[in-house]
Amino acid sequence: MFGKSEKKKQILRLADYERELRDYESELRRGEDGCRIHMINPSRICPNPDQPRKQFDADGLSSLAESIKNYGMIQPITVRRMSDEDSPFGGLYELIAGERRLRAARMLDLPYVPCIIIEADRRESAKLSLVENLQRKSLGIFEEAEAMEALVRKYGVKQQQIAGMLCVSQSYVANKLRLLRLDGEERRIVAEGSLTERHIRAALRADDPEVRKKILTLAARGAWSVRQTEQYADGLSAKKKPEQSPGRIVIKDIRIFLNTIDKAVGIVRAAGIPVEQSRSDGDGMIELRIRVPDNPPGRRTG
Repeated sequence: MFGKSEKKKQILRLADYERELRDYESELRRGEDGCRIHMINPSRICPNPDQPRKQFDADGLSSLAESIKNYGMIQPITVRRMSDEDSPFGGLYELIAGERRLRAARMLDLPYVPCIIIEADRRESAKLSLVENLQRKSLGIFEEAEAMEALVRKYGVKQQQIAGMLCVSQSYVANKLRLLRLDGEERRIVAEGSLTERHIRAALRADDPEVRKKILTLAARGAWSVRQTEQYADGLSAKKKPEQSPGRIVIKDIRIFLNTIDKAVGIVRAAGIPVEQSRSDGDGMIELRIRVPDNPPGRRTG
């Protein structure tokens, strides 16, 4: 329970904060760039279901809240007005960029936060949220890949389009999406072992999830370099490769077979060995008879 004195101080702090924000808004409205800041109650701002970032550091949020308490929120939050379909009750906004700032503001129980409202639908909102987070280089390995996958799966965005949005190659996007082949257990090993994306790519050389888990576990426990992980993965793949059996020859035309027999008989005759060859057809079968003397002329006997 707060005493009357403490409550009064809180009210005064909030009043000062609200006055500062109104002054900030008025100043920006007079700006040449035409940027407009709106003061919105945090309770009217809904989280973005396509927010790429899933993990938020508690200590980091506390530090940010302390900074906002002392210096104010210097950078506004970006939101979009939710449509009647998205928000049946109306008057709500969906967050696009600035979730850490919004969470910190709620920790401080601020009545208003400065916001920039942009016109965007759900699909565009997801794209902007991804780009904003990637520009900050603050997403985890799988958060980035999951955000890309959501754009592809939920909104039909092509890999090439994502590459254009992020100014990267399509192969970069494809490699990121491949990381999602790892299951929950494999991802846990990666996180706890502080493995890098290149460690994951080395493990992905194995198609079997159990083999991948073995590679990732050993790499994490042994603090392997990427090169060591690659060498181990390649060694396992080499052991599993079956010995290649001689290729089976398939003859689709019987005439090729008959010509081959005729050529073989011709070679034997050219060597001076008398060969008798006969052929008969009937009942859907071809009968070949070849007679070769077991003691050809000129052969020495012991």
